[in-house]
Amino acid sequence: MVATALVAAISLFCFELPHVNPTTVALALLLGVLYVSAAWGLKISIYMSALAALAFNFFFLPPYGTLTIAESQNWVALGAFLVTAITASRLAELARQEARDANRRRREVERLYAFTQQLLVSGNMGELLNSIPRRMVESFELDDAALFLAATNEVYRFAPDVRSLDADRLRAVMARGEPVVESAKNLAFMPVRMGVRTVGSLGISGTLISLQTLEAVGTLLSIAVERFSALEALGKAEAAREEDRLRTALL
Repeated sequence: MVATALVAAISLFCFELPHVNPTTVALALLLGVLYVSAAWGLKISIYMSALAALAFNFFFLPPYGTLTIAESQNWVALGAFLVTAITASRLAELARQEARDANRRRREVERLYAFTQQLLVSGNMGELLNSIPRRMVESFELDDAALFLAATNEVYRFAPDVRSLDADRLRAVMARGEPVVESAKNLAFMPVRMGVRTVGSLGISGTLISLQTLEAVGTLLSIAVERFSALEALGKAEAAREEDRLRTALL
């Protein structure tokens, strides 16, 4: 294991140095713990902290070559080293987790932007509704996606022969108006709202997306559907006016 080898290497190097200061050894071991924590996480770094404390006691605190501590101040030194190592490991793990979360949020924003662009290229309402699940799967690297709309009372799916997202669940989520996340099954359901009015629901499986991103996707979907509905209504109204003008001209 890397942690064991690193403790052994640092201890051997410091042990070979003439008149080495225990403080220098403690700092060298602490740097090793921080490196392991940043690279492999908290569990391994805690193991390395305990191992480093044992090595520090055995080789560099009198009486040397034993795990016995003769002076009370050395107990304080050893305890301070162990607490510092574990605390530093925890802080490094938190920084590592925050960096992962920041990268995940950045990727979700980039995918949300790409998904938004794709919503604008559909030519009509039918094409839009049938393409939304496929574009969700492609943009967010999902296994499956399904959209239910109350206006049409239909479920639009990525793969018609796949039923990992139950239609009854989609209708129930729309009726309740609250998101449902099942982390163990990698399933998430989100109501699609237009303002305060719930117009449908969205279900995804395979990869969990943050609730904030799912809410943004739901808002985009409702806006896109309303936009195409308005455009189609406007087109029909314009066609009706043209028909009236033509009829008037013929008369």
